[in-house]
Amino acid sequence: MAFVPYWMNPARAKVAIEAGQAIVLDVTSQFIEGAVRGRIPGAVWVSPREILNHNRHAADVVKDLPGLSRDKTIIAYCTCADEEASARLTRVLRDEGYVAWMLDGGLPAWRAAGYPMELNQAA
Repeated sequence: MAFVPYWMNPARAKVAIEAGQAIVLDVTSQFIEGAVRGRIPGAVWVSPREILNHNRHAADVVKDLPGLSRDKTIIAYCTCADEEASARLTRVLRDEGYVAWMLDGGLPAWRAAGYPMELNQAA
């Protein structure tokens, strides 16, 4: 069965984040992190390499993610064109019973909307 992605637009994501109802997971590759020079405020970085490792079981992927809560919406984003890492992460989280969404358009869409950014550690 093909995975149907769950998308959340940046405006809706911003409302959930500002209301304290969301956990944001940044799945940006460390190789381009310095070039991206920013992230959504409060986003927790997750290794895309670990997410894309198809030899890991879904439960192991989720177990290693920091600060997850079933009481909050989880929003994942990356900067890759095909959004492969955030798509897999969203699917894995949903399979494990979390309410997870991909940020529609990823970080570029968030930035284009003029929403707040914070510098990442590599910047």
